Order: sequence, then structure tokens, then C-alpha cells
Amino acid sequence: MKKNKGYTPQKRTTFLRLFLKAVCVSLICTAIFAGIFREILSNKVKNDVKQCMTDSARQITTRIAQNETTGRPIGDLSGYMSMYTRYFVLFDKLPEFTMRHPDLFQINSDFGDPDNFAMSAIVDKNGNIIASSRAKFTAVFLFGKDNNDNGLYICDSQQLDFPEVKKLYEDYYELLEGTQPNSYRYVTLDIESAYVDKTTHYFIPHEADMQLETYANGDWSEPLVETKQVDSRHVSITLNDDNFELVTFHQNEGEDVYPRRMMGNLYGTSWECFDNNKEQVSEYIKDGSTFSSGWYGDSDELRCSVQMPVYVGGEQCTLNLYYNFVAKGTIAETYYRLGITAFGVLSVLLALLWAWQKNVRNKSRYAFEDHQRALTNDLAHDIKTPLTAIGGYAENLLDGDMPEEQRVRYLRAIMDNVSYTDSMITRTLELNRLGAAAVMEKESIDLIKLAEQAAEKYALLLDERNITVIYDGSAVFEADRASMTSAVENLVSNAVKYTAEGGQIKLFSEDGRFVIENTVSEAVDTTELKLPFRKGDKSRSGRTGSGLGLSIADTAAAANGFSLEISCSSDTFRAEIIR
Repeated sequence: MKKNKGYTPQKRTTFLRLFLKAVCVSLICTAIFAGIFREILSNKVKNDVKQCMTDSARQITTRIAQNETTGRPIGDLSGYMSMYTRYFVLFDKLPEFTMRHPDLFQINSDFGDPDNFAMSAIVDKNGNIIASSRAKFTAVFLFGKDNNDNGLYICDSQQLDFPEVKKLYEDYYELLEGTQPNSYRYVTLDIESAYVDKTTHYFIPHEADMQLETYANGDWSEPLVETKQVDSRHVSITLNDDNFELVTFHQNEGEDVYPRRMMGNLYGTSWECFDNNKEQVSEYIKDGSTFSSGWYGDSDELRCSVQMPVYVGGEQCTLNLYYNFVAKGTIAETYYRLGITAFGVLSVLLALLWAWQKNVRNKSRYAFEDHQRALTNDLAHDIKTPLTAIGGYAENLLDGDMPEEQRVRYLRAIMDNVSYTDSMITRTLELNRLGAAAVMEKESIDLIKLAEQAAEKYALLLDERNITVIYDGSAVFEADRASMTSAVENLVSNAVKYTAEGGQIKLFSEDGRFVIENTVSEAVDTTELKLPFRKGDKSRSGRTGSGLGLSIADTAAAANGFSLEISCSSDTFRAEIIR
């Protein structure tokens, strides 16, 4: 048997389905953003490393040229390599400082961790490292005005194989033990006297104080702030070596008093980082015109190296620089995760908002479709009765043989049914018009006066049925006159139509509400009375009304931002328009 292909309702989209669809789009967008953001961070890290290597190479080669001109010893150059090999990467291990000074931040490598560091070395033609950035104590000694021995001196544990020097570095690391790079602490070496080799520019402290200091306010927000001492170690070394001269320095006795010194500090690549990666800076380039560089890895783990020819003491050597960056544990990784999380959360919230708005619009559309479908079905049902009657009367008239009085009665019945059908269609169109989003021109309207004007149309019927109408007070509303007139007229018509003979209709204001009460013979279920074509009974066979009056009044009130409430007791029907 062939099935009847009737109306098939369109499948409706739920909020969950809308939200899941939007979340899928947000996840795709988040993935795209993650790739773009990752590339941005990668380029930022690469640019920072490139800039840092360029600056370090420029400063080191400038110092080499100066030393070649002035004949400075290799110790001086080694000290400057430790000072100039900087790890200048924005996303590093010091988030507090980088956030305050993103353009100024640079850190010496001994502050770094084993995965993030910079190192450099000069290699001679025999493959020997003659100068490097390996961490060492440095200090500036001044022996007289324009004295040729003035300059930077170093205390290098590799070049000075003395137990006392090794103990000096052990004390340094003990003092720093437990201190994190972002705790704003550092160690200085206050030298009172030292053994100095002016030929090589090496020194060994004789009497000195190693001091662990911190910024007094615990902040690097200002370039110069007061510091305070946290801990200290006194250094006392006695050395018997003819290559070294014991020099006592003057303390704060004026600029023209010599010899004097500037505060000593430890600069350079930490021993662990340098020794574990020594092979990265141990290459010698035979071709003196060759400059080479290389990038390895990606934004998660980036390694960069530079080799360039230099001349030290008239001999060709190779300057090697090597930078290592690992994102894990750095603020770069934190920024990346926060960026992706923030974008993901925002996109999901936008998806939620879109799904909610779309769902609200869908619900409104679905409700309107249901309303239109119900209206059409009810209208078809109610029109069927008068059309059937018209057909029956017309069929009887076609039979022809009937008294004139009966023929006239049939014609009048046909006209009554046509009039009733026309009224029903007209009121249905009015209901649709009120339901549309028309422009409301609001003004002050007294609904009691509107009701009084509407009741005058039924004066003859009210007298015939002995119905009393009482008006009490005023109910002024800010509303559109045309739509509220329709609402009040339908409420008055409904009251006149269903008031018991000899009953009463009362129109008054109560707590700012417009109220119409009329007496009835029995209670009516008001649950569905505001729906189209509902008349208070299930048969709906009577034609005293279309069942659209209360529905029109409710729609008109809603269009003005009001609501219509109805109730019914055993003897009183009550309708009220509420602001």
C-alpha cells in the first residue's frame, strides 16, 4: 500500500546541537591561532637570539681590535668575552623583570639554567681555546692616571691552578646556594688587596669580602635602588709566586688616589653549561675569509652558532658563538599556553553566545510556525461547519420545489454563514497583523474611556438583555492607540457576549491595572481561552463568536509590552491588562 506523502515537519535544531557545531568551529579557529601564535613566538625568539649574537660579536671583535692596537694581554680579552657574551632573550627565566623591562632585559649566562645559555670562545689554529666566556671573577684595577697597566683583570680557575682559587669559587656557589635567578640577589667581591700579574692581567684576591646582596625594596622597577647585604664570606689567601705582585687598594679616598679598584663580579657562562657544550665552540676555520652561521631546531628547542675569523696577536683564529634556547619551563612556554587558553576560552564563550542567540531566534521562529499551523488548523476546522451548512442549504435550494418562506429562510441562513465566515477570516487577519512586529506610536490612553466608547456600540443589546455597565475611575496607559483599541473592544465584546441575562459588567482600575468583570452563569476553564478559536468548551459548535477575541486582546497587549490575565469563578469572569 502506497503511503500518503503528507506534510513532513522540518527537523528542529536543539541548543546542544548548535553549541556543539559552534564549538567545533572554535576548536578549528583555536588550532589555527595556536599555529600562528607559535610562529610569532618562534620568530620573536629567533630575532632576539640573532640580535644578541650580533651585539655580542660586535663588542667582542671591537675589543679584539683595540687589544691588537694597544697590545693588551689575553686575560683582558677573556674577561671582556665573559662580560659581553650576553643571553638577551625576552622570554627567559626572569618573568618579573622581563615584564617590567622587556626592551632592557639582558642577563649574563651564569644566571641561566642548563638549557638556556650563551657561550663564546676564540680558538687558535692548533684547536686550542685561548679565550672564552667561561664564568670567572673580573675586576677593574687602576694603578695611576693613564697607566698602561690599568684595565680589566680576571681570576680564572682554569688558568690559575691554585687550591685557594678553587676554594674561592666553592665559597661563591655556597653563598648562592638556594638562590633563584628571579629573587633579585647577586654576589659582589669587595677586594681590599690582591695578588696581581700585570703581564697576563690575572689576579687572586688576598683580602676580600664576598657579599650576597639584594635590592632593599625587592624590586628591579628602578635602575638604581638601595641594596642590603644578606650574607657574606671573608676571603683570605696567601700566595708565594714571583709572577704576582701584592697590591693594596685604597678605599673611597678620592679619584686621584691610586691604586684603587672597582667592585669585582663573576661574569660569563656557567661552568656546567660551558663544559657540557664545549665542542660547540671549539671549531677552527682554516679559510680566513669564511663567515658561517647555522640555525637548528624550532621554537621548542633552538640552537644557533656563528663562526667568524679574527686575528689575535697577529695570528688567525676563529671566534665561535653558540646560543641554546629550550622553551620548556620558560616564560615563552607560559605565554604560549596562556595565549592559547585565553583564545580557546574566548572562542568557546563566543560559541556559547552565538548558540544561545541562534537558539532564541529558532525558538521564536518555531513558536510562530506552531502558532500559524495551529491557527490554520483551527480556522479550517471552524470554517468547515458554516461551509457545510451553506452547501446543505444550497443543495436544498437546487431541488427547487419549496415554499417561498422556506426558500427565503434558507437564503438568510446562507448569508448568516457567509457573514460568520467572513468575520472569522477578518479577525484572523487582525490577529496576524497584531502579531507582526509593527511600529508602535505610544501615547497616553485612558482604557476606561476606550471601553466606554466600545460599549456604546452594544447599547441596544445591553438594554434588551437588561445588563448593567458600571465605569469606575480611569486607567491611563502609555500605549499604541490602534492596537489597544482593538484589545479593549474585544474584551468588551467578549463580556457583552457571555454576560448572563440581567447581569452586570464592571470596568475599573485596580493597582494600576485595567479590569473588566462580568457575571456568568457557571465557571469556565480559562487555561486555553487565550489561544485562537477557544470558546470555553470542547465542542466549539456554537457560532456566538469566533473564539478569537481574547487571543486578539492578548496579542495586542503583548505588542505594547503588557500582559493579559484572565480568571473565572462560579459567577464572575475577570480579565485584566497588567503593565
